[in-house]
Amino acid sequence: MSPGTEQLLSPAMVGTVTAIIVLAGLAHGTLGFGFPLISTPLVALLADVKTAVLVTVLPNIVVNTISILRGGNWRESIGRYWPLAAWVVIGTLLGSRLLLTVPHEPLQLLLAAMIVVFLLQERWGRLDWSWAKRRPHLAAFVFGTAAGVLSGAVNVALPPLVIYLMTQGLAPVVLTQTLNMCFIAGKTVQALALGISDAMSQRLLYASLPLVPLAAVAVYAGMRVQSRIGAEAYTRLLRLALGAIAAALVAQVAWTTFGPWLRTR
Repeated sequence: MSPGTEQLLSPAMVGTVTAIIVLAGLAHGTLGFGFPLISTPLVALLADVKTAVLVTVLPNIVVNTISILRGGNWRESIGRYWPLAAWVVIGTLLGSRLLLTVPHEPLQLLLAAMIVVFLLQERWGRLDWSWAKRRPHLAAFVFGTAAGVLSGAVNVALPPLVIYLMTQGLAPVVLTQTLNMCFIAGKTVQALALGISDAMSQRLLYASLPLVPLAAVAVYAGMRVQSRIGAEAYTRLLRLALGAIAAALVAQVAWTTFGPWLRTR
């Protein structure tokens, strides 16, 4: 077994991973997204990235499924926005290849810059995102493929999808359902690709099964909080979350680049 796997099977790490899954589930239930964004990086700090993805992917799929089914009219959301999920799948396959050949840091900085541009558009006043609403199919291709590539390469698909869906003026429930449909599509492809790679990957997937009901309970608890949040407050939370993501991505790149130097001082 890899060192990451050995660590993960220790009692202390099992308890820590359990706490991470609960935290990620609560955040996902409240905002309608966030499970992979929180769980994968935190588990990766304890082990390696591949182990983190394998341990969290099955709970992630279940959490996304719950979010899709919540709120009703989910068939209409899926029927209208399924092409976006298809582009995410294609992008995920491309991103998985980039993962093997391109350093993460440039992609992470590009992602952070994209978020900042979107968040500052009102202040700058010169950026026009109306093209995404006028040409939704082209926008779905651009943002969906970008989200998939980033998901496969750096395991973060949320910002391009949120930017696209916010330009479409969707209600919070529809936005949540569509986001999670895309997450399921991408994560299922990712799980299949990793799960068939070797026997140890399959064992990790099986070992993560007890985390599935735990994540489901946590996401339901978070949904009770979301039901009390209005549309304007929900939009503010989305923008705050995007800003936090951008800051975290830049901080991660900075730590990766300068951390070894600082530790030697």
